[in-house]
Amino acid sequence: MYANETHLRIAAVPHQVPVACRFVAEAAGRAGLDEHAVYHCQLAVDEACTNIVEHAYQMQGEHQIIDIVCQTAAGRFTIIILDDGPAFDPLSQPDPNPNAPLEERTGGGWGIHFIKKLMDEVSYSRERGRNRLTLVKRLPGS
Repeated sequence: MYANETHLRIAAVPHQVPVACRFVAEAAGRAGLDEHAVYHCQLAVDEACTNIVEHAYQMQGEHQIIDIVCQTAAGRFTIIILDDGPAFDPLSQPDPNPNAPLEERTGGGWGIHFIKKLMDEVSYSRERGRNRLTLVKRLPGS
């Protein structure tokens, strides 16, 4: 366990996503991230949790949970998002082409693309039957 670690458990429903975003923003601020970096963390968590609610639970997640863990250590602010949905590695999907003509762009993949652009590191694993998405922002001076 990290010296500075906080946990949040929410139901996997749309109206709980802002709760997760506020939780992460507060933890990121306490960790020492500036306003810009805090906003990046909020956007990434919003996108990741919304994807879980919509795709893993098909908007029927009132009896499902999303766990969010924030850790601060070794010059890094880490957000871990855990869910019990079907195994899905969002990082295995090809990035959409932002330079493609609008009529040729596909509808999917943009959320994880933005998460990867907003965060310094993004990784996925499947552990003990749960999806684990790890998002990292380096702390100032690291």
